[in-house]
Amino acid sequence: MTAPAVPNPDGIMARLKAGTAAQHAVAESKPLEAALIDGSIGRAQYQKYLAQRWLIHRELESATDRALKTDPRISSLKLPTLYQTKNLESDLARLQTNLKSIRPLSGASDLIEKIQKAAPATLMGIFYVFEGSKNGARFIAKALAQAWGLSDTDSFRYLDPHGEEQRGLWLKFRSDMDAIAWTPAEQDQMVRAAQATFDAISSLDDAIHAG
Repeated sequence: MTAPAVPNPDGIMARLKAGTAAQHAVAESKPLEAALIDGSIGRAQYQKYLAQRWLIHRELESATDRALKTDPRISSLKLPTLYQTKNLESDLARLQTNLKSIRPLSGASDLIEKIQKAAPATLMGIFYVFEGSKNGARFIAKALAQAWGLSDTDSFRYLDPHGEEQRGLWLKFRSDMDAIAWTPAEQDQMVRAAQATFDAISSLDDAIHAG
């Protein structure tokens, strides 16, 4: 069954998009995001960006693995097929990064603490933000490849993990999220978590840019 291209206006995904529009706009306005989009980010700063994302995704995916054992509803989302930790480790290895030396910056530490305490619905609000970011990240991968004189995006597995399959996977994720019978309280939790995630990303981007 093909996922619908038009979102359900009454579904959780539409509510998440509307409920995080302001926070999303702030996150996208950060200088670090601009440097990623136009390909002007330096390799050292990009390495720091990936390193902080690695800390977050490692925690998020561990927490999601635990949630899958306690909330069978989210098994329909096939979340392990969307995980990013291994892609980040591949990209960081190319940059000769010592993973043991990575420490969380402001924003990342707050988000990691929230993940560690999160109920499944809260986790899905956080997951929503990172999953949605893959749509624009494909263009960032192409911009960086061009800026750095690379012929393809193979060095940017985190930014472009799914290639041409990205749109179909996003539509499926959106449809599957809407199909789950989230309670009103869970929907509220999810929106608050997504808002907090965008705020944490903004804080983290500022910390990386300042460094």
